[in-house]
Amino acid sequence: MDTASHKVWRQDNEIKLGPTEFRLLSNFMENPGRVWRREQLLDRVRGRDIYVDTRTVDVHIGRLRKVLCQHGGSDPIRTVRGAGYALG
Repeated sequence: MDTASHKVWRQDNEIKLGPTEFRLLSNFMENPGRVWRREQLLDRVRGRDIYVDTRTVDVHIGRLRKVLCQHGGSDPIRTVRGAGYALG
């Protein structure tokens, strides 16, 4: 991941991400293994003053998973039932 140029690669393939998905992945990569609740992820990628339904995170996680796995490989995002999401 190159945060300056807003580019991501996986298995030597460049991956195109929207701004929210990029911020989600960046957050996960800064804190691998940490489980994040939906509310925490929204605060990190959208800010605390913006209200959106917490299920919005599920949509963005689904998009992120789809694009990360488009060239093969396992899904790097782990769903922790009743808790949230984590990388790895």
